[in-house]
Amino acid sequence: MGIFTDSSSGSADPAMSIHISPYLFVSGCPVEGQVELDLRQLSEDDVQEVHIKLKGSAWTVQTINTTVYVQNVPLVSEDITLWTKRPAPEQGTLRIPFQFLLPPDLPPSFHDKKNKWTDGGAIRYWLSAVGVRSGALQRNRRVRLPIAVVQRDIVGAGLRAKLSAMAQGVDYGWRIDRAESKIRRGLWGDYATVKAELRIPDVNICPLFAPIPFIIYVETISPILTRAKADAHPSDKPVFPSPPATYNMLEFRLHRKYTSIAQTLSRTYTKNTDFEGARMAIDEDVPEREWLPLGFEGGDKKHRDNLDGKGSWVQRATFKSAFRLDCAHSFNTETIKCEYKLELKVPFPGVGNDLHINMPITVTSGIDTPVLRDQLVAGSSSASGSSNHNILDLPPAYWDAENGDWHDEKE
Repeated sequence: MGIFTDSSSGSADPAMSIHISPYLFVSGCPVEGQVELDLRQLSEDDVQEVHIKLKGSAWTVQTINTTVYVQNVPLVSEDITLWTKRPAPEQGTLRIPFQFLLPPDLPPSFHDKKNKWTDGGAIRYWLSAVGVRSGALQRNRRVRLPIAVVQRDIVGAGLRAKLSAMAQGVDYGWRIDRAESKIRRGLWGDYATVKAELRIPDVNICPLFAPIPFIIYVETISPILTRAKADAHPSDKPVFPSPPATYNMLEFRLHRKYTSIAQTLSRTYTKNTDFEGARMAIDEDVPEREWLPLGFEGGDKKHRDNLDGKGSWVQRATFKSAFRLDCAHSFNTETIKCEYKLELKVPFPGVGNDLHINMPITVTSGIDTPVLRDQLVAGSSSASGSSNHNILDLPPAYWDAENGDWHDEKE
């Protein structure tokens, strides 16, 4: 596994500590590390055995009136005995290696709860070093270390090169969702036409931590007017309806919907996360407006410049960039289901004139072997702007080994 870094849990114990490299772990792959034991402290604390355990569970809570519905579904539970007390006193420090194999098809780490009894759901994985003490009235000693897990994704891992090439301009084909509407400035007046397209690579899945290129195209066609009236319009005044002049005028975000089921009660929660345009290189192309004569489908410049004919102003805007995802990927378990879509809002003046595109996507891990978390975070231009510790959009509560939100106290 290489060099072990000090990644000890927050639930400290002077006699025991867990050391692993800060990986994002993958279902079906190993979790390995070392447990460091202070033999003198163990002896003084009357510890008879030390176990290392791998645990995982899906915890859901729902409340209606004064009734609290709770459901805990175990996902993994493994136990290895590392050390047994010997008759002769032992001194010094001992590091004992361990290895577990994660079951295949585990759902990803997920957390949308403030604490143990808050409505919502969480999927948590952790290592627990347990010092077993003799006597019915003596509590076992315990050190926990939360770990982050995703589902193994061979297909998504194979897409990374293709997506990176598309982000650099190679065209492998696009999935396109469109929206079109007739709008007008107020209650009266002629209608204009507004159109929008959202393009992402034509793939079945969107892997995490990979650049996913996108193109947003907006086109507007003004109400029909005479060329003379069009020429009388001040050149420094926008023509209704004007497309967004910059990417920051758009609203492009990731929409998460997840369902939490606790016994007989089910509720759905949503979360919107903006893609941070300021952190991405945006290619913006907003050319000057173009006059389109009525019925013009071709022809020469003389026809196009006919001053007596009617026509419309056509305005266009194109925005190109890429985004990265670092959320818990799509999954569906007995008690928690999580799904995503891309939401694009193109604003226009007037009530109800905004244009919307909703594009469902399936998010996968894009990872087939464990990888160091800081390698995934480096250079991230993601929706949540992840750091090494809140990877997968996991809040501090997920990593807090002392917050009481654990289900292994009696083991």
